[in-house]
Amino acid sequence: MAQNPVMPPTPYRQLALQGAAIILVLSLAWPYFGWKAEAMPWRETCFAIGGVAFAFATLSRQPWPWRIVHAAAMPLAWFFYPLPG
Repeated sequence: MAQNPVMPPTPYRQLALQGAAIILVLSLAWPYFGWKAEAMPWRETCFAIGGVAFAFATLSRQPWPWRIVHAAAMPLAWFFYPLPG
């Protein structure tokens, strides 16, 4: 019986997963809000990106700590963005 080697989580793989979630959510949200000529609700968009990133992390069998990091990355970025820096 051959063992299935597990790819080690690299920073590039984590960034690619987060980037895929961002691209998916924005590619669905931008046309909708563009056609309605409304501003995009960034708080809700960031939570949607976090949810999609969590789903992608689960589908790619990431360890649980990485799933939580992916789910929290964009909402935390949105939350801390207005702080002076």
